[in-house]
Amino acid sequence: MDKVVLFIVEGAADKRALEGIFRKLYRNRTVRFEFTHGDITSDETISKQNVEDEIYKYVKSYMDISKIKKSDIWQIIQVFDMDGSYVDDSRIVEGDTGEFFYTENEISCKNSEKILLRNAHKKELMDYLLGLQEIKGISYEGYYMSCNLDHALYGLLNLSDEEKKRQADYFYSAFWEHPELFLPFLERYVVNGAPKSFPASWRYIKEDNHSLERHTNLHIYLVLVTKWVDRHTIPI
Repeated sequence: MDKVVLFIVEGAADKRALEGIFRKLYRNRTVRFEFTHGDITSDETISKQNVEDEIYKYVKSYMDISKIKKSDIWQIIQVFDMDGSYVDDSRIVEGDTGEFFYTENEISCKNSEKILLRNAHKKELMDYLLGLQEIKGISYEGYYMSCNLDHALYGLLNLSDEEKKRQADYFYSAFWEHPELFLPFLERYVVNGAPKSFPASWRYIKEDNHSLERHTNLHIYLVLVTKWVDRHTIPI
């Protein structure tokens, strides 16, 4: 079998939007998406001491279901929602909702202290994960969608679960016949100034208000995928 590239995303709607596109683009690898039912970097029960185990739990679940070995997994790619986690504290304000409410300028909720605590925890875990090159012996890399996947792909914020599903289906249907247009779409509408270098793109998203704005660095990975597929595709 082909080696597996396992993408870790936050929700089922994220998987719906992206898995089919990546499976068509990555013709010489088996692409699968697993979702974590929420943001593990915001989970207060997860720390630097156990976050690798938490991520590997999803890898192991896929391996058990698919009856494959760890050596069959070529790469783990985690896609993070930035959620404004690196903005200055002045961008965090009290609002009218119990849930966090996002704009491209600020985050609000009735208890703004919750946002401050979430951001501090999320930054600590993401910074730790970005320092890793592997998890349990499997190559690991992290990429981002900002402010979150809905914002990056659809230009929308604060969607309900039903709206997320609906938008994911619309998005996939727009690219399923022409997945090669996905990279140009990101570069034209979503990258929005993020550098082409992987380390620089992460420095950029942590600066100023960028982690609330519409950005991604997933284009960097897709450029690498395109080059790899071109080199390894056997002419018919």
